[in-house]
Amino acid sequence: MSVGGAGIPRLQDLAYVEVAALGVAGGFTFEQIRCALVNWAAAVSREGDTDGSFDERKWDLAREDSRKHVHNTVEVLKELMRLGWVEKHILPSTRKSAYAHAQVTFSLTEAGQAWAELVGGDRLAGYNALTAALLDAHPQFAGYLQVVGATGSRPGTGAGHLTIPLLRSDSGARLSHEQFLGEFVEYAATAAQHGNLGWTASRAAIDAGVRGYVTQAEQRWQARERVMNRKQFMLTCEEAIVRFAFQAAGCRLDYISHELLRRWTRFLGLANFSYYAPGPSALRFWATADLARRGESLEIHRAVGPQARRAALEALLQVWQEQRADTAGDMYLPIWKVRAAVSWRQRISDDEFDAAIVEALAGDHTGLGLRIHLDQASHGATPASTRPLVIATQGGLPRVFNVIRVVPAHTDDEKESR
Repeated sequence: MSVGGAGIPRLQDLAYVEVAALGVAGGFTFEQIRCALVNWAAAVSREGDTDGSFDERKWDLAREDSRKHVHNTVEVLKELMRLGWVEKHILPSTRKSAYAHAQVTFSLTEAGQAWAELVGGDRLAGYNALTAALLDAHPQFAGYLQVVGATGSRPGTGAGHLTIPLLRSDSGARLSHEQFLGEFVEYAATAAQHGNLGWTASRAAIDAGVRGYVTQAEQRWQARERVMNRKQFMLTCEEAIVRFAFQAAGCRLDYISHELLRRWTRFLGLANFSYYAPGPSALRFWATADLARRGESLEIHRAVGPQARRAALEALLQVWQEQRADTAGDMYLPIWKVRAAVSWRQRISDDEFDAAIVEALAGDHTGLGLRIHLDQASHGATPASTRPLVIATQGGLPRVFNVIRVVPAHTDDEKESR
């Protein structure tokens, strides 16, 4: 299998690079690396389980079936070879052929050995080095970071973010596909004309780009004698405008590559995104770090730590009041909604917001003038791209909170409670 090309590798989790590299360093076979990736994915799924749906048996079956996670194993080994960290070697071309490679072992290059030792001893330094390597290997990764503002505002835009207008799906409940498409294009074109989106395009260009993409998708479905339902059609419209907006901003990306990059950059602490930040309905991206080249080195300054968390908490009460004004007088609001608003305003990651809340509840931030109340009660469905707040108890067990309430308090009586 070829390891050439600079496209974004189909790695759902960037940590697979670490798992595979350390496996190669340890003399693992292809099959052992595959199982190590399954184990990592299972651990991530277990840690992210907030409703008791984790199924251990599912992962046991994945370990036992040598055809499972073959694609992930091949993709990560190809990427390690592309980065110059693993010596090139033939890899399985299909899941069915994986058995013939099960006992194959691989060798780290000198650079790969150095990175494995670095990430094994200092994970942050290791992933900073991985970021630099990915920037060199993948122009689209570099382009994405520039578009969202991590490498400075783009010339001619003055923007440190990217906003993509999205007509809400419930707006099209009673419209035909063609009617919804017309309103979808009109919504995006009007926003592009009047808003600071980080990209510009004429109404005619947006109409042609979106309609062209949707028409081609419909033709593919018709060729398979299938018809898109409403949800599928709306997702296709989103794919079309996302692809168009990134291209208009100077970065050619397909929709899947954009999904992977927004996941990678969240994991690396470089950028964030949300469908639910305040303002007109849109998908918003923003940088949570500044990247700059200094000779051959890459400097990364993330918006993390005590100052960033304090600033987030100081913005919390105003954000709460603004968000609550848009509701029907609810005493509590979904945490994911408040998190999105604060993170967007402060240009921070979701993890920093969560860390700020935990520190406030622990009494690490005095003089805030507010009290925070959390509750485990549900407040409607949690969107797929968001998550509740999980806090470890003194016994180490996680507690899942879905809603938050923020109220003013005198500075001498700030006892934040859960």
